[in-house]
Amino acid sequence: MNRHLTAIILTGLFVIAPLSGCFGEDEQKSIDPAGSLQIDFVNPEDAVLRAGEFHDFTLVGEGNSIATQPDVLIFINGTYVKSHSVMVEDSTVYGQLLTTPYTDEVSIAFMSSDGQTETLGVSITNGTPIVNGEEWFRKIDFITSTCSDTTKCGAYINRWMGAGNLAFERAAEYFKGHFEGLGYETHLLRVTDHGNLAQPESLNVIAWKQGRNDNCVQGMGGHMDIAPPGGPPGGGTYEGAYDNTAGTVAMMLYARAFADLTFECDTFLALWSSEEEGLRGSNAFANNNCDYCLPQDKELEFYINMDMMGMSWPAVKSNGDSFPYHAWSGPDADPEVQDVAITTVLDDVHFNILKAPRDLRIDGSYGAGCDQHWDEHSDLVMDVHEDTFGRSDHVTFRDLGAQTIFHLGAYDEDYDAYHSPSDTLDNMVAEVGGQEELEKSMEFVMWAAMLEFIIADQTPEIRNLNA
Repeated sequence: MNRHLTAIILTGLFVIAPLSGCFGEDEQKSIDPAGSLQIDFVNPEDAVLRAGEFHDFTLVGEGNSIATQPDVLIFINGTYVKSHSVMVEDSTVYGQLLTTPYTDEVSIAFMSSDGQTETLGVSITNGTPIVNGEEWFRKIDFITSTCSDTTKCGAYINRWMGAGNLAFERAAEYFKGHFEGLGYETHLLRVTDHGNLAQPESLNVIAWKQGRNDNCVQGMGGHMDIAPPGGPPGGGTYEGAYDNTAGTVAMMLYARAFADLTFECDTFLALWSSEEEGLRGSNAFANNNCDYCLPQDKELEFYINMDMMGMSWPAVKSNGDSFPYHAWSGPDADPEVQDVAITTVLDDVHFNILKAPRDLRIDGSYGAGCDQHWDEHSDLVMDVHEDTFGRSDHVTFRDLGAQTIFHLGAYDEDYDAYHSPSDTLDNMVAEVGGQEELEKSMEFVMWAAMLEFIIADQTPEIRNLNA
């Protein structure tokens, strides 16, 4: 399938259909989409889609085809169909439809083998999204809570990296077990730093999923370590709820969402150590030769980074301003041109699929600059563009030629608990005005990054810049 098929179907809908009454009944046969298409084993008019969930569909009849709108994704054999269209080439196509939590209406374009078209409206209601803010909150609350009953709280706190830190070791084993339970080939990558015994060792959790193409690799990750005691600028932390238990839990949810999908390239889902000590964990993975390190004989396509999320749009500060939302692609060698193909995916996901506000601004500016684009973006709420901004693990992979996306919420002056003992889940809830607001903010950024990964996987233009 390709964009031409989609164009044909949609053109048929908007051009051919209005003319249907101009011809005699003997010149055009009637079509019955319900006889060819079923959704969740019922006719389309009887189906009810639950927003954010997968739904099975069956399309029969050689030459029949369907096309969907940008926020209704089609999957065949567990792989995203980028054209949003599918045609029956034999007798039957089996697939799945996935709406977003923000999809409020669904129209499916049906075209019969003889070129006749019909638009099918399908009902949609609230669902339980495959990644959602409520589940994220339950998991982060479990991880950061301490109590006497270990079945009700995890107390995986004090996760600063350092040789012999049993709290970090215990947490790493817990996260490793999560990925293993979902069927991933999962390893603890332990690298003892040489030359400076005062520096911590690296201990990463690496979960692998085999792709169809054995020649390429791609990944997604966030750091599970937190700022150590005494660390700048706020004196270190013990929960590290925002930085970066938030991203760690997001990775746990992605692992479940991706478990039954099929990707083009071998895929790693990683929880990094030692990010706070200078990206030492991701560098250990990327630049060591071990069986489960980054393969040196495969093209590294792209990497998506999750660090400090949830304190962002649509959440609102106490002064009424929106929290900033940052999503930066890279590298950005020239601010006047688009340097990397993954920027197109970044833009499409936020503004076409998730329908985020493109030009929402505050009266004033946010607290910290973001390199060469800061003058034009300093007051922009939805700060989505190419940039050179670093300070997290995506830099490791950008330096190897990969195209990257970095997701980040408020930081530095926009969140005064940064790297401090106040970086707790309770404080996050208070800052955004309640648990529900935090859940909504997390859900949006999690969906954005998840869709970016799924779509980038099926975008051949996204290639290593050093290849």
